[in-house]
Amino acid sequence: MGYGVRAVLVVALLALVCRWGVAQVGPRYVIELAGATAPAASRGQLQLAGKGLVLVRFQDLRLLVVEADGEAYSQYAVRGWPAADLLLVLPASAGRYDGLAPLRTLPDGMPVVVAEQGGAGAGDGAKDGATAGAGAGPRWYPMQPWNALDLRKHGTRLRVTAMPGAAGTVAMAGYLIEVGNSRASYRLYAGAAGLTGVTGTTSATSATGATGTTGATDAAGAPGAIGAAAAELARRLPGADLALLPGQDGPQLLALNRGAPPAHVQPAALTAAGHVFTPLRR
Repeated sequence: MGYGVRAVLVVALLALVCRWGVAQVGPRYVIELAGATAPAASRGQLQLAGKGLVLVRFQDLRLLVVEADGEAYSQYAVRGWPAADLLLVLPASAGRYDGLAPLRTLPDGMPVVVAEQGGAGAGDGAKDGATAGAGAGPRWYPMQPWNALDLRKHGTRLRVTAMPGAAGTVAMAGYLIEVGNSRASYRLYAGAAGLTGVTGTTSATSATGATGTTGATDAAGAPGAIGAAAAELARRLPGADLALLPGQDGPQLLALNRGAPPAHVQPAALTAAGHVFTPLRR
């Protein structure tokens, strides 16, 4: 075999290996949604949609974030949930979690992201949405740590990445949500963060790093501990802009400022007024 032929074969083999490598780091799921063309928007919004429900809106995309052990997670409350293009069910920690049963009354084909139970597929008998047939009920998208889902709806882009917990743990703690368009995006972490003991709330301005009156401390009454926890969370989530965390009195917002949270940052309650965000160029 001549040198030229061998060189061609080597190049072809390298190309195949590179394509395989790219496939491995690509998203586990890809969803393309149809719909009417919506005008481009420069801002998005987080809205409190119920106890344990947060609606993320950007352009014509609606993402509903659901606390699996929240009060609104029941087969009776599901009927009143706001319409959304995708449901994101946060990993359950403790309390009221009822498995996937409350979700089975959702509209047929509704895409739902859930935590995959180790080694046994999606918990409670949910089938992988990428391979399941077009039967009745929602389409499940079970995720393990570092799995990703890409969703596109016209010019709006969404990527959801399942994130592990603290170092040394294998369980999934939450999701990194990146929403935007071809020009800019906003990164939001939703899930548990280890900020236990946060008992109070602050003004919405303090959550974005601005000066404001604060009232949240840790169990020991030391606001600095929250700042340290925020710094650790930002280190684990480089590039994240904001964290959406469960709280005793409802969802809390914590500014991460793309990996450099303000020194005296405090969590702020997400209220009915909502929280407006602006995607950033990356």
